[in-house]
Amino acid sequence: MAQQNPPPAAGSTNVVDEYGPKRQIATIVYMGLGGAVLGLSTLSFYGRPQDKLTNIWIGFGAGVIVGTIWMTYQAATNPQEFYRADFTEDRPLVADLYAQQIQSQSAPVGLTMTWKF
Repeated sequence: MAQQNPPPAAGSTNVVDEYGPKRQIATIVYMGLGGAVLGLSTLSFYGRPQDKLTNIWIGFGAGVIVGTIWMTYQAATNPQEFYRADFTEDRPLVADLYAQQIQSQSAPVGLTMTWKF
């Protein structure tokens, strides 16, 4: 019989929310905003900053690209940490379940033929 996890207590955070797609998108957006701030900070180096407002968008785009690369790297190099909800210790692998099913069968499946003359 499979063991079921109890529902989360009131006020506790869900593991999926903590490590799921919301966190990934938030990280990418925040890195984009950080890039936009860096682009904004370059405007003080120009005599006419209004001519270089595209630096803000370039910084935002660079931040989004770096954030996407960072999230992809995290998911590829350490999936156990990144997707904690999917890789729990108490959850058996499909191959283990299949091996248990094969071992629990009382008689192996086979084909027998008899000839009577």
